[in-house]
Amino acid sequence: MKRRNFIQKSSLTVAMGALGIQQAFSSNHRTIASPEVIKPKALKLGDTIGLITPASAVSRSAFEKTLENIDRLGFKAVYSDNIRVKRGFLAGTDEQRLADIHAMFANDQVDGIVCARGGYGTGRLLSEIDYSIIKANPKVLIGYSDITALLYGIYQQTGLVCFHGPVGASNFTDFTTDGFNEVLMNKTKGTVIARPKTWEEKGATYDTYTITPGSARGKLIGGNLSLVVSLIGTPHDIDFTDKIVFIEEIGESSYRVDRMLTQLLQSGKLEKARGIALGIFNDCDYEEEDQSYPSSISLREVLEDRLEDLGIPVMYGLPFGHIADNATLPFGIEAELDASNHTLTLLESGVS
Repeated sequence: MKRRNFIQKSSLTVAMGALGIQQAFSSNHRTIASPEVIKPKALKLGDTIGLITPASAVSRSAFEKTLENIDRLGFKAVYSDNIRVKRGFLAGTDEQRLADIHAMFANDQVDGIVCARGGYGTGRLLSEIDYSIIKANPKVLIGYSDITALLYGIYQQTGLVCFHGPVGASNFTDFTTDGFNEVLMNKTKGTVIARPKTWEEKGATYDTYTITPGSARGKLIGGNLSLVVSLIGTPHDIDFTDKIVFIEEIGESSYRVDRMLTQLLQSGKLEKARGIALGIFNDCDYEEEDQSYPSSISLREVLEDRLEDLGIPVMYGLPFGHIADNATLPFGIEAELDASNHTLTLLESGVS
């Protein structure tokens, strides 16, 4: 029963020197309403992948897994001495993490960049990044979760198409690997993102359903809900006008999801979008053992209550988020959402 009204990465190791960080306030803080899109060069087997940790530190086991993944994908991995630094909940100081971002983009021996993990801390770097280095050296950058902030900042300031997808330590299932290869190594257009057949035995969290039927086209932007909300009111936020917005989340109770969606609604952003593609909100639903269970409502009820009155196509359950089968989504290219048939089609290639 609906209660919509109840709640309105390998053996090559390189020590990379830190580049000087330019802090030109005017260029680092300007807001670009409609950046000219820049597509990075497609990856190819044997390319060199630079590993960075712009947020939290990577554990030894996760680092080793990252190296195995990069090797299995057919690439070589390089990283600086900062890769294993840990400073509280961060992967080293802001200066160390910034130095790695700048060095990996500036090094012409590095073909692409993979974030080893997410966690927390990327947002702290956005105002100090030298975006001129990135714009002059466009290359593939991929990650998700807290990396959402980096995708936002780079796209907003440079127009570079970045990629929301697996981090180095992710579980590269066949689905995740195929998507990574297809989107980052091929210049094809028309790639369709849809529910994997292997999800038939999954639980309700992996259900796919339409909230508002219809289809729409627009530039694809989005990421982790908490990070998207955290960027509202900053120079790094992105205008949702005429965009297909993709959103995922993990470990937030339904009332917190409601709170964040309400903030997006009250900011006036969502009503400007052309469509909303929801991925998997992992561990975001209520359970009977929760203390707040008697006064809770389901995640689905929250999503329907907050989003179905927008009058644009909205659907839940596409394969992206904090899950094993994690699609690679080019941030800033034209896409089509078909909420009725539960598909997201990449209308153009994200690489050149």
